[in-house]
Amino acid sequence: MLTDWNFWFSVITAIVAIAALLQTKQQIAMSNKQHLFDKRVEYYLIAKGFIQLYENNKTLLIFKDDEPVMAMDFIFAQLTNNTYLEKITGIITHPLEQPYHKEFLIKMETLKEISTKIKLIFEGKEAVFLGNYVLCYQELLFKIYQYQILLEKMDKTSQKFNLTLDKAQEAVGETQHRKELQRTIRDLKEAYNAMKKEQIEEKIQKQIKLK
Repeated sequence: MLTDWNFWFSVITAIVAIAALLQTKQQIAMSNKQHLFDKRVEYYLIAKGFIQLYENNKTLLIFKDDEPVMAMDFIFAQLTNNTYLEKITGIITHPLEQPYHKEFLIKMETLKEISTKIKLIFEGKEAVFLGNYVLCYQELLFKIYQYQILLEKMDKTSQKFNLTLDKAQEAVGETQHRKELQRTIRDLKEAYNAMKKEQIEEKIQKQIKLK
């Protein structure tokens, strides 16, 4: 009889252990789903903010081909005018100065990471389109920053050597830098148009679900 009780006690103990293991596994799975949901929401909202900023300010990104773009500080301020990017807005009037420069570089690296993570946590071509858009936005912000540094250098060169605007442009290679700036603007426009054509936002929203 004692042996029988030991047997049944062992069976019950095993059943309880298995049930606890299954419950733990289920809890881990739910926790993972919740974590994925939270990350998808977080990165989508960041990307959504960049989409809205572009839509609100894309007319500012139309320049004449034969003139320097002198309103970079205003354009940059508008393109960083949300809660996620507001801390780097000041870099455009304090280029290469600390702590602005460090904060700006950290944010630029963070945006690159977010672009990669979007491609990992979302599925299909939607992930690629959205991740590429975030990267294009990051590249434009960085290119605007570089161009603003060039404008300040051009102004100092003009004053120091008493040069005309044309001569100062030539001295600092402004034309080539402007072409690179315009290329990043085209890249962002193309990435935006591709997303709209493929209805990427709507498809991404469908992936953000707790099942």
